[in-house]
Amino acid sequence: MNLQEIEKLLEKYFEGETNLSEEKCLRDFFASGNVPERWKNLAKYFSYMIQEQDMKISDPGFDDRVMSAIKGDRLAPLLDLRRPWIYWIAGVAASILILVAVFVKFDPFSRSIEDTYKDPQTAYMEARKILLYVSAKFNKGTSSLEPVAALEAGLNELKPVATFNKGIGEVSRLDQVEKVDKLITNN
Repeated sequence: MNLQEIEKLLEKYFEGETNLSEEKCLRDFFASGNVPERWKNLAKYFSYMIQEQDMKISDPGFDDRVMSAIKGDRLAPLLDLRRPWIYWIAGVAASILILVAVFVKFDPFSRSIEDTYKDPQTAYMEARKILLYVSAKFNKGTSSLEPVAALEAGLNELKPVATFNKGIGEVSRLDQVEKVDKLITNN
């Protein structure tokens, strides 16, 4: 066999599509010793497969143990019905514990809203200062998105290409008309 045929067989082998005779050809090729450098690691793999194929099990009771395990002399419990209830109860208890912890920590009903500033002008100035700070940080963060806007503008210019593709699809339906016309004229 030449190297191209071996390469095709290897592709089929790793896709799981070879039959026994093709696999034997591969084993024979890799056992021959005339293996290109790029497939040396596969030669080791196939030599291992040949060694394992020749290995025999010497334990006379092995087959009986395997068959008894298959037939199911020992049945394991398939489903423990008590265990899901434990998980369900633990989940409910954890949820209740979290709710209690949140209400103890934050206690929304005992506090009343208080003004932090007595003077409305001072409150206005502080709020304005904080909002300007947040605005500056927001603008700084969004300034790096300007190239995205340029990309979006370029994509908008490509929208006519989508209509062109739709037109090509419509033209391809004409091919169906031509086929029908040929069928009619040939009869």
